[in-house]
Amino acid sequence: MIEVEAKAKIEDPAALREKAQKMGEYLGCTVKIDDYYTLENGKKYPIKSLRLRKIDKIYQLNFKQSLSLNHRIHAKKETEFTVGNIDDYLCFLKEFGFRKWLRKEKRSEVYGIERNFHIELNFVKGLGWFVEVEYLARPEDKSDAEKKVLEVMKSLGIKEKDFIDKGYTRLLWEKDKKNR
Repeated sequence: MIEVEAKAKIEDPAALREKAQKMGEYLGCTVKIDDYYTLENGKKYPIKSLRLRKIDKIYQLNFKQSLSLNHRIHAKKETEFTVGNIDDYLCFLKEFGFRKWLRKEKRSEVYGIERNFHIELNFVKGLGWFVEVEYLARPEDKSDAEKKVLEVMKSLGIKEKDFIDKGYTRLLWEKDKKNR
């Protein structure tokens, strides 16, 4: 599956929550703690990294490969699996030379539009409030998914010029770099 998504920074989460509730079914709220690991030296933003996500007591490893950026809508191939023994896995990462370079904490309210298509209202610690519209599509449906994501963002009152084409990790890294 390909993750097709658009995101924007928002100032009024209550107003956006109201719109999202009208467009989709509230599916719940999750807190995600993500630690990112890389083999690179840390002097610049890494080209490749792994994400280790903790949700409750479950750990998931994730890697995303960027496929395209079209009208500020990202398409990424995502590989993800659950990690059973976290201590052994962290030892494995260290033994192969990976180092932790960033932590992201995100609280997400999710509103389902249809199967594999949802709106997220996210609070990212250190960055603030964002809205994301995400569609998990088959590769052959990428173009249609991009159109649907764009339509929903417009329905939420988000203009295309306000879409953010950087990921949260890049935004956090840039903020940290600026504050050093």
